[in-house]
Amino acid sequence: MDPVGTGGLLATAAAVMLAPRPSFDDTRAEFEQVARELLADPEPLHSYLEIGRFDIRTAMSGDDGVVYFIEDGGLGLTVSSGWAYSPHGVPPGFDDFTATHLGGPWYEFVSVWRT
Repeated sequence: MDPVGTGGLLATAAAVMLAPRPSFDDTRAEFEQVARELLADPEPLHSYLEIGRFDIRTAMSGDDGVVYFIEDGGLGLTVSSGWAYSPHGVPPGFDDFTATHLGGPWYEFVSVWRT
């Protein structure tokens, strides 16, 4: 006999599936720590990072003090999305770039790559 019982197992599975996933705000401190580390690192490009529940395909820092975090999977082959740490204002972005201010030095972005 199953000590947990099928009903208990199903209830637990449903609760996990229905629980809200952590948001960017829940992991903002971790993102900020990684952004500061990347700005201090002489290597401007890092691949495949995990920050909280987020899988980051690419994190890159520029001479302008901006760090871009491009989420793995994104929105497709020609569209990238993620977050930018930009303490000096709206990040310049790349290609067809749209940024939404999240507060402080943080922006959420979508970029459509033009060929």
